[in-house]
Amino acid sequence: MSIRNFTDYFKAERDVFIQNISNAQLSLEFNMGEGRIEGFTVPATRDPINLTQHIPFNAIKNSMDFRKMLSRRPPVLHLLDEAEFTAYFAARAKSNNLVNEKGEPDVDAAMDMAEEKRRRVSDKSMRQSVTSETPKPIHTVTEKGTGPKGAKHFGERERVAPSDVIAEDEAINPRVLHLCNQVKQEVPEEERMSAAQLLEELQAIPQLSMDDLEHVRAHGFYKSVKKWAKQESSKLVEASEGTEDTEDAEGTQATAG
Repeated sequence: MSIRNFTDYFKAERDVFIQNISNAQLSLEFNMGEGRIEGFTVPATRDPINLTQHIPFNAIKNSMDFRKMLSRRPPVLHLLDEAEFTAYFAARAKSNNLVNEKGEPDVDAAMDMAEEKRRRVSDKSMRQSVTSETPKPIHTVTEKGTGPKGAKHFGERERVAPSDVIAEDEAINPRVLHLCNQVKQEVPEEERMSAAQLLEELQAIPQLSMDDLEHVRAHGFYKSVKKWAKQESSKLVEASEGTEDTEDAEGTQATAG
C-alpha cells in the first residue's frame, strides 16, 4: 500500500496495519505528549502488526520517525489495509493447522501467536539494552616482555594483535542466525517456532549464501527445514558449476579463434 499523501491517509482515525519488509528489526519512536517518548519494536518478521493496538492514532499520525520509515528507499516498512492484514493471518492459520470450532482457519489464534512472538522479542531486546557488559579488549598480547614473568625492560614493548577477528558466524546472514536461535534445543517446545513458520521466514530472505544454508542444515532443528537447506545448497552448487562451464567454453572458443 503505497502512501503518497500522508494528509489524506491520516485525515480520519483508522487502524494502521504495518509489515516489516526489511531483514532487520526496526525501532520506532512516538511522542506521547508532555515530553514522553515511547519506543516500539517491530521484529524482523513478515507478520503484520496493528500498530494502533499499541500506539494511539494521533501519536502515529504526528510521528516523523514513522513517516521516514515508510518513505525510505529501499522500503523497510509497508502499510496494509485491513483485508490484506486479515488474509495474511488466514493463510498463516491454515499453514499452522489452526482451526476454530467451525473448522475454519482460526485467524484470531494466528494473530495471538504473532503478537506473543512480538512481545517476547521486544522483552528480550529490552533486557539486552539494559544489560551492562564489560567491553572486549581491542587487542590481545601475543608476546610479553623478556623480563621475569613477562616483565618489560625499559623501552621494551609488548607485541599485540587486534581482537577483531571475524568469527564464522559473522559471515552468516544475521536473520538466519536469529531464526535458527528460535528453534534451538534449549528453547521450550511451546515457545519454539514451528517448522512451517521457520521455513516460510527463511524462504522470505533474498539471496541466501552457501554459508547461510549450511548453518540452517546444522542448526535448523527440523528435518524438513534441513532437507530444504540441502536442496537449496545443491542448487547453488549446480548454478556455480554451470557458470564455470560457460566460462570455460567461452575461453576455449576465444583460444580457438
